[in-house]
Amino acid sequence: MKKIKTIQLFENYNESYQPYIPPVLDALKASLMEVLIYAFKGGASTGITILPSYTKRRILQWLYNIRYSNQSRLDYVSIMAMRKQVDILHLQQSYLFPKIISLLSLPSKKRPKVIITLRGGDTYVKPWYSEKWFDFYTQYGNMVDAFIVMSEHQKEYLNRKWQIDKQRIHVIPISFGHAFDASVKQVDTKVMRIVSAFRMCWEKNIAGNLLAVKILKDRGIHVQYHLYGDGADSGQAYYLIDKYNLQDCVAYHGRLDNSELKAQLKRYDFYLQLSYSESLGMSVIEAQSQGIPAIVSNSDGLPEVVVHNQTGFCVAPHDSEAAATHLLQLWQNPDLYKQFSQEAIAFSHQHFSVETEVEALRRLYKSLIP
Repeated sequence: MKKIKTIQLFENYNESYQPYIPPVLDALKASLMEVLIYAFKGGASTGITILPSYTKRRILQWLYNIRYSNQSRLDYVSIMAMRKQVDILHLQQSYLFPKIISLLSLPSKKRPKVIITLRGGDTYVKPWYSEKWFDFYTQYGNMVDAFIVMSEHQKEYLNRKWQIDKQRIHVIPISFGHAFDASVKQVDTKVMRIVSAFRMCWEKNIAGNLLAVKILKDRGIHVQYHLYGDGADSGQAYYLIDKYNLQDCVAYHGRLDNSELKAQLKRYDFYLQLSYSESLGMSVIEAQSQGIPAIVSNSDGLPEVVVHNQTGFCVAPHDSEAAATHLLQLWQNPDLYKQFSQEAIAFSHQHFSVETEVEALRRLYKSLIP
């Protein structure tokens, strides 16, 4: 059987910022694939090649195109992929698409197959206001051999809004890590401990999450809510904590490294995320993998990571009242909580482990290579 050779392309390959990627690439290597990791930025690291500076890339690109002036003009990344004779060029960060436009101009049979992973904002938000993104989907979207998306909802949206052929779109959800022995949780009936971890931006509905906590406090519940993450709208978290008079029951911690966050999750009994838009919800999956029931919105891909009334609950993003009611329902019923915790572990480990993601990637890679 032919050994598939791939380039995994990043702007910056930083394991602390993208902790979910290295285990997947390591597992792909172990499956007898040749995996080359290239990045435009970053420090020297074993197994990672940092590409030349912009000026050097331009010079090398110019020299190559002079030498092969009778062929299509290519940019540096396309030249590199052709010279390395790789089977697949996989863009792990979708905004790098301008680097491979010239490669897409070649006939599919005469170039590496191109795969682009879409994480969410590149599907739901950016094409609405960015001419660059809109033009890419319109002019080149159906030249890309495969798009990887996080959920069935994202696949449907990409097809319906941006006219990408469905057969080019493959749902391969992100994984929380390797499967492990997780213990079923017992709820603390004295204090309701809730956690959220996400980027501070409008999509995450910071106000809706805090309003659910306010409703619980107003009902006389002893609630503690811890919020992790940073972003452009972090000031909104501080403002609303003060506005809703939640200083005694809400702690905003800012961003934690993923390994630290996973360790902290064990302290909590519930995960809350009432996003307006969400392709999947990595932190929701991580919480459930540890047996933490999740109360989330029914937006976009979130209902695909939480089984309603089994591993957690899905409510409308504006319905903080319903979210508070479901939190109270589980908190006041330890036996039901234990059942949800058990189901959350089983569901997340079955569908969102590294092993599951890698097997899906291997099938996709093999399907693209004759």
